[in-house]
Amino acid sequence: MKIRNGFVSNSSSSSFLIFGKCFEGVSDFIKNGVVLEKLDDDFDEDELYETGLYETMEQIIGWEDGIEFHINEYDEDTIWVGNSWKNVGDNETGLEFKQKVVDKINEKLGTSYEIKDLSTYEEAWGC
Repeated sequence: MKIRNGFVSNSSSSSFLIFGKCFEGVSDFIKNGVVLEKLDDDFDEDELYETGLYETMEQIIGWEDGIEFHINEYDEDTIWVGNSWKNVGDNETGLEFKQKVVDKINEKLGTSYEIKDLSTYEEAWGC
């Protein structure tokens, strides 16, 4: 095992590890079943960026237990929807956790994904 004793060069960093679905941009997210009734009738993809992608995602996904979203803070072209592995219950198996995440994504997005359609995603970036 190696132990780092030196100075860490990045001033700040952000990271996550989730089980879920990765969407490449807003178009991919919407094409994959998001319930458009949750958005305005005059939906325009460009409007998402003007009004705020985070606000729109909060409207669609919310911040309840069982599901979360992450947006690439540098270019906003990647959206991850799922749940953090840190939220696995003490008496919950990995399979039970995965099924719970799939069920919640399908409920929120109007999709019919199965466990095999989702993956574990790890992202980290520093400033």
